[in-house]
Amino acid sequence: MKSTPSFFASLMIASTIPLSCGQQPAALVRPTTMPVTTALVKTATIPDQQTYPGIITSPRSIEIDARVEGFLLKQEVADGSPTKPDQVIYRIDPRPFEAALASSEGLLVQAIAQRDYAKKEMERNAPLVASSAISQQNFDQLVANFAVAEGQVLTAQANVVTAKINLSYCTMSSPFNGLLGASMFFEGAVVGTTNTTNLNTLVQINPLWAQFSPSSTQWPKYAALLAKGPLQATVTFDGQNSISATGKIVFADNQVSTSTSTLMMRVEFDNTDMLFRPGVYADVQITLGDIPNTIVVPEQAVFAREADLYVWRVKADDTVESVQIKVLKKTDDKMLALVSGPQVGDRIVVEGIQRLKAGTKIIDKTNQPAPATTPAATTPAATTPATTPATAPAATKPAIAPAKK
Repeated sequence: MKSTPSFFASLMIASTIPLSCGQQPAALVRPTTMPVTTALVKTATIPDQQTYPGIITSPRSIEIDARVEGFLLKQEVADGSPTKPDQVIYRIDPRPFEAALASSEGLLVQAIAQRDYAKKEMERNAPLVASSAISQQNFDQLVANFAVAEGQVLTAQANVVTAKINLSYCTMSSPFNGLLGASMFFEGAVVGTTNTTNLNTLVQINPLWAQFSPSSTQWPKYAALLAKGPLQATVTFDGQNSISATGKIVFADNQVSTSTSTLMMRVEFDNTDMLFRPGVYADVQITLGDIPNTIVVPEQAVFAREADLYVWRVKADDTVESVQIKVLKKTDDKMLALVSGPQVGDRIVVEGIQRLKAGTKIIDKTNQPAPATTPAATTPAATTPATTPATAPAATKPAIAPAKK
């Protein structure tokens, strides 16, 4: 009995036919040219802007201390609230200090009375010395008594002043527009002792300072610019480019740090929205003038290889080569200012850089006009195939006309 090849055997035979005929799969053909857009390398005048790390500080920061011992009677301003000048923040129970003041004033009245009596005694006995009705020794004692009484008056007056000062310490007020911190003690606590002196902190929140430290080698340039007028600066919240403020340099330190060779400077800026706080890190950007004739290239023309940056430069034969660049800074209009790289007038690839390799030939599409649209008059030509079957019989009639008798 004759066997029939199985289905799988047939598939294997069929799959071997192209190989037995010596046929190979068609290889992928890479295009010989790449369409790209280009731009010419040019120069521009860019702002000479230097950016430094900085830290926000407050021009005025104080500790609110209890200067007399007593019960904390009242906190007039809540923690974390803004304060105004002379606004009362804390009150200590004033009654013991009012009593001390009254006592001091009473002692002053007594001292004044004793002084006045001693003065009259001295004046009354002064004429008796000449007539020997009173000895010189006794009169000298009266003079001494008057001097002692005057001293007691001065002491009593000083005690009254001290009592008034202590009474004033029972009220703690804000000396400036500030922001109150977190209280260490609350109403009812005894404050003013050795370990209960500090009650809170108060910092000025507007305006603020941004401290930064440029290299000492840059100071001559800063000094020359500051001599012409205030130097403007931009302070940006660390990591938050949308939060920024403008200000001006108001201070430069009087000596260079020997450990870092930098000079500390300050920018004062308005903090009306109170978004900046003392202790926040920030970026401080200073404009030091302009840098003319700087080579610039579009940011989108740059690509990276490991840690280096390159652009594709178009050669005279329309092939490309990579040129390494060193970037000076990024400008505001998406251009990169270069320290080194292509030269002015070189043509570089702007779009299509991902498909290129060294030696690739390019077709520059930068200034080519757009393809023309099909005119409306040619529209019926597109429908000719649809009408051909209807007109075909009429076209064949002249070919059979001679067959008639």
